[in-house]
Amino acid sequence: MSEKSTKVNFNAIRPFGPTILQGQLPKEIIKILDDEATKLLEVDALAKEWDHSMHLAGNVKQEVRYPPDFLNSSEFSPVLNALQIIVQQYISIPPASDTIAVKDVGTMSISSMWIVSQFAGDFNPIHVHDGELSGVIYTRIPKDLKEEYKKEDHFPCVGDIHFMCGQAAKFSGHNFQATPKVGDIFLFPSWLSHGVYPFRTPNQERRSMSFNIDLKRKP
Repeated sequence: MSEKSTKVNFNAIRPFGPTILQGQLPKEIIKILDDEATKLLEVDALAKEWDHSMHLAGNVKQEVRYPPDFLNSSEFSPVLNALQIIVQQYISIPPASDTIAVKDVGTMSISSMWIVSQFAGDFNPIHVHDGELSGVIYTRIPKDLKEEYKKEDHFPCVGDIHFMCGQAAKFSGHNFQATPKVGDIFLFPSWLSHGVYPFRTPNQERRSMSFNIDLKRKP
């Protein structure tokens, strides 16, 4: 049989399951979010006023919601613009693009956005979010986390985020685990189950911002 007659052409298709978009945000965007977070976390009165922990699943030292005034400010505008671009990218990728077209989206609104300030032993159990799309942005990662990660001998996971969907089965994936870096953003459907593993390094903070997004369709 000739080489030509045994050649097989194929395409890989992905008709099932949700998409997770992973990207890297500019330092300027990270600074805007982190600076405002520092103001809220370091002033006791503000941390108490905007405490969001009772609405969340996390076993975390501090979880504080960004005030609406900040989300509607000119200072936040570059962040909003970046998120709009990322959402447009997300819904242009199959299979998300099979459920809604970019041209059909009128406006995007952030229904909630909050800061997750984690220290040694803190973790987020498996949970889901409200809204249509959800995301997480990382502004601080413990500098010694890499060394701690190396000590995990058979299932390294300290500080990782873990997504799960469906069941374990041959020829099919049902989980995705990632080690975040400063500037990373993950965007995913709000119903997608996910959780965050704890780390042990003392006196170092892992800081992230989570958010929920609603899309308004054009008439």
